Amino acid sequence: MPAVEQEQAGPVRTIALNRPEVLNAFDEPMLAGLRAALREAVDDPEVRGIVLTGRGRAFSTGEDLRAARRLDARGFRAQIETLQRLATELRHAPTPVIAAVAGPAYGGGLELAVNCDARIAASSARFACPETKWGLTITNGASLLLRRLVGEGWARELALLGTVVDADEARRIGLVTRVAAEADLAGAAAGAAARLAELDPAAVAATKRLLNADPAPWPAVLGAELEEVVRGFAAPAVRERLDAFGRTP
Repeated sequence: MPAVEQEQAGPVRTIALNRPEVLNAFDEPMLAGLRAALREAVDDPEVRGIVLTGRGRAFSTGEDLRAARRLDARGFRAQIETLQRLATELRHAPTPVIAAVAGPAYGGGLELAVNCDARIAASSARFACPETKWGLTITNGASLLLRRLVGEGWARELALLGTVVDADEARRIGLVTRVAAEADLAGAAAGAAARLAELDPAAVAATKRLLNADPAPWPAVLGAELEEVVRGFAAPAVRERLDAFGRTP
């Protein structure tokens, strides 16, 4: 059984974590499969939106601790570096990625979700950062991204105390943007990805670059926005749309 499954429906590619027997915990084959699936989706011009989800009762509970206990320090470092590369590829993918979360999204599972462009939760979703319980810390950019999403107070509540938040609380604090009934989760995520697929892909990719940029002085923000919007304005497809609009009575 593959650790990662893919499905295509029109312009939307669904990538599913598929180790339900261990609540989709990460091991090396899953990480390799997930990175390969993401690259394949991004490189396919027919794919205009990606949904990341998990099979079974969980989105992902993060690192497979049973597998990790067999690693030495060098092996563990290598695995975390692989996971960080995956998180970076998710965050900076030109194709937008929506996380569809049902059940637990703990540790590295939550960290992958916050690197997606949006998070839609089923009512069964639960979010937590249990790393300090194990003597570990959050990674994959979560120390920055959690503060951006939920603010300093809730970031510390999650990362230090390991507090578990349910789907409604996650929406209230800004960790997810929408909550759907369990049976409606896949459709809600696919629908959001399909709406993104209708937009200009160059504009979507440019907007992602702006949103992903590191904090910068205000003039630098304005300068980056200026360059991106002017680059888009010069694209032939944009000129054609403007010309067509100009001809509309």
